[in-house]
Amino acid sequence: MRKFTALILGSALTVLTAGTALAASTAPAEPATKPAAATTPAAPAALAPAPAATAPVVAPEAAKDQIPRLGYVDMVQLANDTNRGKAATAALKAKSSKLSAKIEAKQKQIEKEKAAIEAKLESYTPKERAAKAKAFQKKMEEYQKLVRSSDQEMQAMQEKLTDELFQAIKKAAIEYGKSHGYAAVLTKKELLYLADIPAPKDLTDEIAAILNKKADTK
Repeated sequence: MRKFTALILGSALTVLTAGTALAASTAPAEPATKPAAATTPAAPAALAPAPAATAPVVAPEAAKDQIPRLGYVDMVQLANDTNRGKAATAALKAKSSKLSAKIEAKQKQIEKEKAAIEAKLESYTPKERAAKAKAFQKKMEEYQKLVRSSDQEMQAMQEKLTDELFQAIKKAAIEYGKSHGYAAVLTKKELLYLADIPAPKDLTDEIAAILNKKADTK
């Protein structure tokens, strides 16, 4: 039987940035009186040089607010340590044990019938041998069908429980992220590189607490 492992699903990184640009330029005031000597005519406004652009100025507080808060969770830890994850694992183990017992019983029955046929094989007529072989082959096909159906049943149950657990984790991550000002909550080891921003914070324990609280209230 396939062992249940929590799927680590990726989540998109959203970076929120905002900036305020402040630019100011002031032309120097002309003297109150002009000298009597001839002066060079002022250039037309259209040809006058444009004031030099100033670089955007961002206050330290505003720059700090622009840095996105990132968090991450360990999906395997949430599957193994939360009440919901443990319940899913226990349900899979119980189902696996039940199906395995059924398959084992069928296997023992077939082995017993095979031994009985082999013990009397020499006493059978050709017609009886053909009939026994046909009947045994039918039982083998039923056994193989049971194994396949059991495997499919386990896989379907695993996928269902895994998806339900992931949706619960996602919901808890959204709830925590919004209430605590996080721009994104990722899965562990998904992010390979970050430049000039704080490293994501491990929120696994916080998300686990939310999951356990919701499980206890059911």
